Amino acid sequence: MKKLNERLFDGSAAESEIEDCLSDAGVLFEKIGWDYYDNSLELYEVQPDYRLSDEAKKIIQDAGFSICYVNHTDKWETHYGSGNEWKGWRVSYPHKRDDGDTTIWLEEPVASWPTTFNTTIKPPRPAKKEER
Repeated sequence: MKKLNERLFDGSAAESEIEDCLSDAGVLFEKIGWDYYDNSLELYEVQPDYRLSDEAKKIIQDAGFSICYVNHTDKWETHYGSGNEWKGWRVSYPHKRDDGDTTIWLEEPVASWPTTFNTTIKPPRPAKKEER
């Protein structure tokens, strides 16, 4: 059985490996995270107009992740997931915007989005210079 330090070293090496692979594929991000409960990878501080390339999606899927959340600097997220949703769809949550609006914004209708959520279709505003 591996000791805890060896497992930490393995985890650090795995994190570096996927960061390097994504960087080599042209993905620009500040940091990554992951969640075991939904088998997701998260990319943070990504430019508003960036979308994952097919190469980046393949890297993420080949690494074993089922979902990828791309957190953009304009407070929108692009979600990628199983089936057709690997094309990516955009959402902005009120807790991230902190603008007083309690509505969840979607860029366009998403078939898997729960109809009971307080949602409106609202295209993202153009990014401000400091968000680029």
